[in-house]
Amino acid sequence: MKIEITNRQKIKRVNLKQLRRYLTKTARLLSISGKKISLLLCDNKLITDLNQRYFKKARPTDVIAFNLSDCFDPDYLGEVVVSVEEAVKVSGQLDLPWQEELLLYCVHGVLHLLGYDDRSKIKRAAMEKKQLQIMRVIK
Repeated sequence: MKIEITNRQKIKRVNLKQLRRYLTKTARLLSISGKKISLLLCDNKLITDLNQRYFKKARPTDVIAFNLSDCFDPDYLGEVVVSVEEAVKVSGQLDLPWQEELLLYCVHGVLHLLGYDDRSKIKRAAMEKKQLQIMRVIK
């Protein structure tokens, strides 16, 4: 999978090579190795702005996925926006490494690009199950 990563945050130093390797493994597991995505790493200010603009929610969130597969190149799945700041905050509450939480958010975003939905209890459970399967294999 071709992954374009843009880092627009200064909260933590992210190992972009390692993140790209994990996402490449994720793509293989999901049979989307020939696809392309954009990943934007940001802080809570930017993701709050996007959440407000597109979803009318004036608060930070962990990940936003914009499926753009119908708009551009058919191999381009879309853009995943992930808040590193939110990953750091939540990982502290869960006593997990922030890098693991960040990777989980990235996987979550890729699943959204593939049509996975977490707005209902049943769909959320299916999505979480898939995330855990992927995380076990790629780590």
